[in-house]
Amino acid sequence: MNELTRITITSMEAAGWCGKRHTDLLRDIRKYVQQLGESKIAFTDFFKESTYITDQNKTLPCFLVTKKGCEFIAHKMTGQKGTEFTARYINRFHEMEGTPQRLLTEHPGEVAKLIQALASRMDKQGSAPYKSAEMASLICEQHGIRLPTDFVKIPEYEQLSLFAIENEKRE
Repeated sequence: MNELTRITITSMEAAGWCGKRHTDLLRDIRKYVQQLGESKIAFTDFFKESTYITDQNKTLPCFLVTKKGCEFIAHKMTGQKGTEFTARYINRFHEMEGTPQRLLTEHPGEVAKLIQALASRMDKQGSAPYKSAEMASLICEQHGIRLPTDFVKIPEYEQLSLFAIENEKRE
């Protein structure tokens, strides 16, 4: 698959960079998709329809935005916001292109449902919350979804016990 369309960000991330509400960017992208369709230009090189799960367990629409899609959005923006958006997407895509990609998904909503089901089961089994975060991080990594480096936070008391175990192994 073309490198420019394989790696994506979510429309939520793009909206934050644009300084727009997500619903406003969705409206704009839908207009772009319609206009591209009328011109018989494949919109999937730029935007891919998807869904995500909210904290309230609702499934809502979003788009996966390719590098070409970010360039498309950037060309619609001017001034300081356009400059900031362009710099952010360039930095983000260069960062992602430098990261080895494994199985990529075009359906982050399905990945979210999987994570939610596994986290619920782990919670019922009494697993520590950070273990659920580690599991979610691993699943995201396997599907090419990037999370912040500090996503998994091990409680300080557990870090101390893990440190003690490592020291015992060395001795």
